[in-house]
Amino acid sequence: MKIVENAKTLINLYKDYRTMDKADLADFYKSKCTYYQDYVGISLLFGSIFSIAYLYSDYQLNGSYGPTLIPRLSVLVAVLIFILVTEFVDSTGVTIFMDYFLGHYIVIATIWAIYFLKIRLHASEGFIIMNLVFLTVGFVARPSQIIFSSLFFLGEILISHGFNHYENIEIIVSLEIPCALAVIASHLILTLFYLDHYRMQQKLELSMVTDPLTQVYNRHLLEKIVTKNALIGDSKEVAIAMLDIDFFKQVNDEHGHYTGDQTLLYIGQKLTAQTHDTDYVIRFGGEEFIIIFKDCDVNNACARMEQFRQDIEKATDSPVPITVSVGVSKYTGDFEKTIVNVDNALYKAKNTGRNRVVVV
Repeated sequence: MKIVENAKTLINLYKDYRTMDKADLADFYKSKCTYYQDYVGISLLFGSIFSIAYLYSDYQLNGSYGPTLIPRLSVLVAVLIFILVTEFVDSTGVTIFMDYFLGHYIVIATIWAIYFLKIRLHASEGFIIMNLVFLTVGFVARPSQIIFSSLFFLGEILISHGFNHYENIEIIVSLEIPCALAVIASHLILTLFYLDHYRMQQKLELSMVTDPLTQVYNRHLLEKIVTKNALIGDSKEVAIAMLDIDFFKQVNDEHGHYTGDQTLLYIGQKLTAQTHDTDYVIRFGGEEFIIIFKDCDVNNACARMEQFRQDIEKATDSPVPITVSVGVSKYTGDFEKTIVNVDNALYKAKNTGRNRVVVV
């Protein structure tokens, strides 16, 4: 049955969700907000404008547009504030706050208008309809924010009863609670299903920056890092190394390209295993690899690459016996200049006997 398959999917997604740490969750919810915000923002704007149309039902109850005209039109002020803030403030937290601000202002405008109605018996229908607003806003929010908003909405109803004196407050509350629970449950499920989309997106993004042969990063990631000027970031020091497999053409000629590919894969795996999680191992082209060492001075980087060179020279598990030459340089803030320096260091290592590490 489809329902059984969906239940199993949700259980697996929930288990995946539970494995996410604080940083992963922050990135996940930022992605969710970015993905749905255009839909939510446009829907809220249309919903706010269409809420003015309740003036006609007000007329049917009051026989006049006058008493509720200002409350209904006041939503336009909230719309203007929403547009200005979301246009000039680029923050996920602020965006979600403004979404809920506009959603709850529609509620406040409705409560304000109800105050001027002679017949308030139909307030229950209006409040039920308001759940559509929070169902929409929930697309960008965290479950905790959705729950808080639902409780806040119920609080708005109860507080407004103090001056609006709803004739059927018990019915309004008894109808609102299951509606709120339905909104919360709906978005708990949506959050889990979005996680499936998020994981697929992560895999796609990773495949775009991963070299399919060696399984290390490719030049696309390097270009992205350089473009965003993210090499230093929070790091105190950064060092860059360029590694070249000695006589790699000879490996291909004597042992075949399959062995050559296995040798590249071997180097990629060894580099990944012997670098830190914050470092980057990138296949720069052919048999050349770039290693970016974060929070590492040039002397430490040199020592680490010397140890790696020795390990490769003594390795008994490599496809064929190989050695590597390495150039190392401190990152100065200018990537192109640093690459020239590290390339010169590698050139010197190769032209002074190979199988060595040279620092510039």
